[in-house]
Amino acid sequence: MTLAREVGAGGRGIKRWIRYGLYLLAFGFGFFAIGAEEPYQGLLGAVVCLWGGNMVYALERLRERILFFLLHVTLFTFLIGRPVITVLRGQQWWDYGHENVMFALSSLLITLLFLYLGALLGQQRSLRLRKGQPGGLCLERGGGRWEDGRMEESFAHAFRYYLSWVSQIVFYLSLLFTFMLGQEKIAYIADHTYYEYFVEFKSGLPYIVYELSTLTRYSLCFFLACLPKKSRAFPALSLYVLAAAPELIVGERNPIVLRVIFALSYYVLRDLYRERQEEDPVPFRGRSRSKSSKWGSPRSRSAERKLPQDRGAGRRPLQTGSKDQERPWIGRLEKAALMAGIPCGLVFLGMMDYMREDRVRKSLGLLDTIVDLFYKQGVSFQWLALGHGVIEELPGEGAFHYTVGSFIDYFAHGSVAQRFFGAVPLGTNNSLVKATLGHSLAHHMSYLVMGPEEYLAGHGCGSSYLLELFIDHGYLGICVFSLGLGCLLLVGPELARRDTFIFALLLLCMTNLFLIPRAEALGFLTFVLTLQFWAAAAICCGGALLLCRRFYPRKRHL
Repeated sequence: MTLAREVGAGGRGIKRWIRYGLYLLAFGFGFFAIGAEEPYQGLLGAVVCLWGGNMVYALERLRERILFFLLHVTLFTFLIGRPVITVLRGQQWWDYGHENVMFALSSLLITLLFLYLGALLGQQRSLRLRKGQPGGLCLERGGGRWEDGRMEESFAHAFRYYLSWVSQIVFYLSLLFTFMLGQEKIAYIADHTYYEYFVEFKSGLPYIVYELSTLTRYSLCFFLACLPKKSRAFPALSLYVLAAAPELIVGERNPIVLRVIFALSYYVLRDLYRERQEEDPVPFRGRSRSKSSKWGSPRSRSAERKLPQDRGAGRRPLQTGSKDQERPWIGRLEKAALMAGIPCGLVFLGMMDYMREDRVRKSLGLLDTIVDLFYKQGVSFQWLALGHGVIEELPGEGAFHYTVGSFIDYFAHGSVAQRFFGAVPLGTNNSLVKATLGHSLAHHMSYLVMGPEEYLAGHGCGSSYLLELFIDHGYLGICVFSLGLGCLLLVGPELARRDTFIFALLLLCMTNLFLIPRAEALGFLTFVLTLQFWAAAAICCGGALLLCRRFYPRKRHL
């Protein structure tokens, strides 16, 4: 073992002991809270320690656990940060009713614990996949058949090659329509306020413009799932992030933040896959490697023996057949951009609350501005507690299933139901229709907690996967969902590495997954029901298939 690996292993050992210490401290806080008259501080301490232990677990192998890490970042931002900041300020934070606060803290404890247990299960499953126990095809190889120790040039690999170009073309074309919609929003907000935009704005462009713009996200994920080179992926991701600038100008922060997180997580995953390719080019034992061809087939074993040994401490040569070795996706330039961009971005986002409401901002330092941002974003903890208090007032007496509410609304009030069954459209803004007929807890709770006037004026309190799961399935629902989600966050990247379509689905989930602490539990999966997703899949995959059938028989014999 090289010196760098020994140091890395020692660092992980220290982090492991820190993690165990935090878990033990969380247990101590919880034990102290049981016997306390006001257990709020003890339970909050247990939540913070459990969250800290999970974060240390993610940092032990950050690239493998990047999705787990980012979810915990948003958990702190939306649900944990506000009470912590209030405690540090020496203020009282549990004035939402005893049962409501106890529910909020208990649900956080449960989800953090079962996210960790699910991550441990996912880690074991990921290790078994890397050892090649299950069948399947490695995404980097593009599939193929093994004969006489060699991998034949694969039709699946050729299909992936054409899919990357077709989806890239569809992305850039649909992006034009996305910018058209964004320009309309900018023109509208010039003469209106942020809340007027939420209540009154309706696009005046032809409906076909909106439909074509919806292909942007889907085609981008198909393109990125084909593992394009960094020089091709960077412009696409940059424009995708830039396309959320109109929403930012209007006053919406979530779209651009989610897209930045999406781009960052994609870079981290690609860096992980690059490392996997170096360490374990073929995930199945007993397979030899043939010389690289135009389609990227791997080397033979004899060629591999001629490769030099480790070039420096802790580094291994790339063992792909490519003439130009793939560079790290997160290099010095990217790290410098992160170090400079994260604090600047947080400060700017902290100022958005004042800018979009035309309020005069008091003089705050950079650190105070960032703390103020986390305090305001952490209002979801308040809504989580208050939402528990209005469960009995929710409409329908249990007839609404909020966990799958977005699915029900799509079937019951979507475009297909409107056209063929005369269903009532829910619209996109706050309305009495959404507050009474829809299956969105965010609208039901906002209408009850904030009152009709505030709700119809454009205000809202959002939702939370914890509250939705509790309403539908109790604490057991939180346990099962958190366990499955933690497992998915760890095993998902390894599954995605082995199949292009699975990678595309994972990327599409990642576009909204990290918002669930203040959004729907399964909202990140709603895209599988939409006609736009299947239209994008048909266009991209169908076009690639046509090109592959036209050109592959000729190319394979060259």
